[in-house]
Amino acid sequence: MEESPLRQLSTLTRYLRGERLPVTLLAVLVPLGVGLQLVAPEMLRRFIDSALSGRSSDVLLTVAAWYLVAALGQMAVTMCGDVVAARLAWRSTNRLRTELVAHCLRRPARFYQEHPPGELVDRMDGDVTRLTAVMSALVLEVLAQILLVIGILTALFRLDWRLALVFAPFVAGTLVLLRSLVGRAVPFVTARHVSGADLLGFLEERLAGAEDLRTNGASAYTLRALENRLATLYERARKAAQVSVLWPVTVQGLSTLSVVLALVASVWLRAAGQLSTGTVFAVLSYAMLLRRPLLTVTTRFQDLEEAVVSVRRLKDLTGPEEAPRAGTRRLPDGPLDARFDEVSFQYEPGESVLRKVSFQLSPGERLGIVGRTGSGKSTVVRLLFGLHHPARGSVTLGGREIRTVDTRALRSRVALVTQEVYVFHAPLRDNLAFFDRSIEDRRLYAALDEAGLSDWHRALPDGLDTVLGAGARGMSAGEEQLLALARAFLRDPAVVLMDEPTARLDPHTERLLEPAMERLLEGRTAVVVQHRPHALRRVDQILVLDEGTVVERGEQAALAADPMSRFHGLLRTGGAAK
Repeated sequence: MEESPLRQLSTLTRYLRGERLPVTLLAVLVPLGVGLQLVAPEMLRRFIDSALSGRSSDVLLTVAAWYLVAALGQMAVTMCGDVVAARLAWRSTNRLRTELVAHCLRRPARFYQEHPPGELVDRMDGDVTRLTAVMSALVLEVLAQILLVIGILTALFRLDWRLALVFAPFVAGTLVLLRSLVGRAVPFVTARHVSGADLLGFLEERLAGAEDLRTNGASAYTLRALENRLATLYERARKAAQVSVLWPVTVQGLSTLSVVLALVASVWLRAAGQLSTGTVFAVLSYAMLLRRPLLTVTTRFQDLEEAVVSVRRLKDLTGPEEAPRAGTRRLPDGPLDARFDEVSFQYEPGESVLRKVSFQLSPGERLGIVGRTGSGKSTVVRLLFGLHHPARGSVTLGGREIRTVDTRALRSRVALVTQEVYVFHAPLRDNLAFFDRSIEDRRLYAALDEAGLSDWHRALPDGLDTVLGAGARGMSAGEEQLLALARAFLRDPAVVLMDEPTARLDPHTERLLEPAMERLLEGRTAVVVQHRPHALRRVDQILVLDEGTVVERGEQAALAADPMSRFHGLLRTGGAAK
């Protein structure tokens, strides 16, 4: 059975913990504002009746002064309430955003394949922003508006019980009708949000590949695909608006009817001599005032539906984490051996990527892995880095199974260098140390020198404080790859994993990187995946994979010299079959 909207939103209350003072202030300010709104029509009644009855100017001035005090007080209370609510919403939604980002950072790679960056941005920012109304005491405000409605009916009853009887059925009918409409727009709002997230994901992907799209003549196709997504978003937004618009239209119509009823009842009672002129004005004021809480409740119910949809989407995003529980053991000091023992792995059920893969590396030994695209080469590296764990078999470093090793301890001893190097829009020191400001500058400079970036970093205008990345100082593909090597040097790992680090480089740039790569591999246990077999001249062992199975394994020199070996054939043809 599906939970009610309020029960679903109740999960957000934990983000309001520690906010007792602002919540208490709102609990005082909101009812106070309601009371001040009820005072104004009563002051108006007394002023008019006093003026028509010929009372002294002192009485009129006193009533006018109290009316002014009530008006100014209402303005002050409203302003203070808005400020407190905005601050409360800002702090609570920031807690929610922080938790979402932390949760996503813990998710495995598959999570990011299922959720493109544009969609994640929409959920972390768009959905959280839509919850601002809830975080700023939406429920409290709805209760306050209902309290205002009750106060208006009470005031009308004090003026004349027959007036209260005229308005009570109207108010009750309006609230019942609104209650019946709650939830009807949720499916349409959900569909609109899904289309919006899909559009953001599409734009993020296409803009990232804008140069390839333009140079390969795919701009027209991209624009047509954009138009299709915009049309879908428009259609879903239109349907959501059609359902949502029933609320304000209904309330506006009923409110107009209530004003007409107030006029008819007041004129009739005034003609019968049972109401004063001031009371007639007060009744009309209350009738007009009654529109405000009902319209506010209507708007807040729309916010409620938006919030319910956002909560559901965020719950989907923060579902149970699939990453296995991290271990607690630490790797032994010194050089480390590496071992795969009958390892099988699959990303999707029934689609094996590795099948009973076994190999062993002594400390300081290097293994080169080659094979067709999709043969499982990168998966071997991912398993050694602890990004995944095997379905069967074991992966060990230093004699300890990786699944039992603490993640931080593992990453401090194992470095991964891939062909994709992300450069943050941040100073060089943060790009090198991943925002760890505790690392001394001398270590940063040493890592850059080891990677062969001495001349480059000395030419930077602000040294380590030079901002890199998009919109700042750019880097060539070779420089980015050397930066990745510098990151590994800074860590001083016992094990180095390289997943086609030169795949996007031309042969000339690749040769420039070879000295730095050799320095990084020297004296360390290493696994190197390369699509160019000739780049594996300095490894000790070769592993050839085909469809997740080891089809050849042996010493590099022996396989290279054996004309019958697969590795020899790959060297002769110049690369692994694609």
